Amino acid sequence: MKEYSKDELERMRIAMNGETQLDKMKRKCREEPFVPAGVALTCFALIAATVGLKMGNRAYANNMFRLRVAAQGFTVLAMVGGSIYYEQQKKNKESDA
Repeated sequence: MKEYSKDELERMRIAMNGETQLDKMKRKCREEPFVPAGVALTCFALIAATVGLKMGNRAYANNMFRLRVAAQGFTVLAMVGGSIYYEQQKKNKESDA
């Protein structure tokens, strides 16, 4: 009898029972942890820039807007890098089988 890995068992469970939105979000966060971190940093920078504008501190607000752009770039790179990584993993598993 074939021994299944934890990932294979999880995929079979999802295929049989379906996957809730919360389960899907948890799985995606486990697979690509840098993407949610980038999103959180982007949100923080945007909120901080808004607070800076409300307080009249334009230099702080401009720095936070720059941080927001950098965080968005980081998030996009994390998404692309994760996609490439998982595509390579998929190809390696197919070639091993």
